[in-house]
Amino acid sequence: MATGALVVACAGRDGAGSAVGVSDKVPGRSAARDAGDGGPVDGAAALPAGYRETFIKVNKARFVSQGHAAGRWEVDVWANELAAKALAARAREVPSGAIVVQEHHERGAEGDASAESEKPDGPIMVMEKRSAGFSSDHGDWRFAVVGSQGQLVRDGAIETCAGCHDDAPMDGLFPILE
Repeated sequence: MATGALVVACAGRDGAGSAVGVSDKVPGRSAARDAGDGGPVDGAAALPAGYRETFIKVNKARFVSQGHAAGRWEVDVWANELAAKALAARAREVPSGAIVVQEHHERGAEGDASAESEKPDGPIMVMEKRSAGFSSDHGDWRFAVVGSQGQLVRDGAIETCAGCHDDAPMDGLFPILE
């Protein structure tokens, strides 16, 4: 299926907040935090179980995400059946229960596409359309960001995500530009 949507986010309209889609890898350091802070929270629960096997990949080939870290990442976009149907129809309203997952892959050093590895080496971002009232100011979308080491970075009605997605033409979603 070639029709879909690009899930993008930014640091918010006014530039406030931390940048979304920026690598959390620190050269020379492991993903573990100091023992005193309780360590990272596993982000697996924020991801739809088995999404690569049960969701539809809505892009033909990886493309550069212009919204997450302004071109640093190439992305693959996956959608459950509800989201895929809404994306294909370019629906102005996306139904509750629709889920979109965007995997980020580091681009090559010269700006060329990196080899299409199976495992993303950047963050994985999730958008889930929730029931009315979840976040009525932001289209009732739940956002989740799972870092490159599998840790939960953020989850919920994230203002920095909503700051861009509120302006999207398709109820929080942007068209894929391949």
